[in-house]
Parts: sequence; structure tokens; C-alpha cells
Amino acid sequence: MAISTIDGTIEEAALRRRRPKNSIYDSIKFRLDDGSTKTWTKAQVMNNVVELLTPGTRGRFYLFTGVDHRGISGVRTDDGREAFGAFKLVEQAWIWSLGIAIVLLVLNLAMNKISFLALILIVLSLPMYFVTRQNRLDAEKAFRADAGYRPPARGA
Repeated sequence: MAISTIDGTIEEAALRRRRPKNSIYDSIKFRLDDGSTKTWTKAQVMNNVVELLTPGTRGRFYLFTGVDHRGISGVRTDDGREAFGAFKLVEQAWIWSLGIAIVLLVLNLAMNKISFLALILIVLSLPMYFVTRQNRLDAEKAFRADAGYRPPARGA
């Protein structure tokens, strides 16, 4: 997963859907400190971070791009507020996939059969779990590394 930061101000935030734990944005448009703009589309964000993603919010935004999703994992605003939320859902899905594949394989072996679907799931699920887990840990590490960072106030 690629981890990056943006220093700037949110100009637009088009929320598509809010779920109990996370939200999905169609797009979030940033005005960067250098005057350029950047639009982050199809962004997934944990709901504790969503509260800081309103137009006019200025600060540092922690972006991530995973294997199958992307979004914003953290925010540090110029007025001192901060929030971080890392996705564990994909990580958990790979573990569930691995568990189901193992059960399927054992059941098929008990009937003297081999399930190629189970073998494929095992081969994919185990490494993908470790990849997504490492991605989450990298996002947490990047946010912690900036502890105490406060973006400069407007006009500074």
C-alpha cells in the first residue's frame, strides 16, 4: 500500500454512503498549499475521521492506496484536532476466507476429493492477509511518526 500525505484545505467532499463503521466518498477535492488541486475519488474513510472531512478543513491528510481500496486514514488539522482510523475489514475478510477454505479442503479430503477452489483460496488468502495487515501497520506508523505535527495556520 502506498502511504502519502497532503497538506492543504478541503474544497469539496461528496459523501456517497455512510455505514456504521465507515463511509465512502465519491470524491474529495483538496486545494494544496502550493495552490494546485488534487481530487481523491472513491475514498473509504472510518467514521471518526469523517467528522474532520468538511469543506474548509485545513491540515495534513494521510492517504492510502491498498490492493483493492483507497482512502484517508488520518487527519491533523491546523486548529489541533486529529483523528486516525485504519481499515481492518479487508484484513479480517482474508482471514475468514482462509478459514472457510481450510474447512472446505478438509471436508473434501474427508470425501476423498480435492477442492481446487479451496487450494486457490488458501494460496491467495494467506499472503493477502499479511499484505493488508502490513499496509494497515504502515498507515499507523506514518500517522504516529507525525505525532505533534501541526500544520501552519492560515496565512502563515
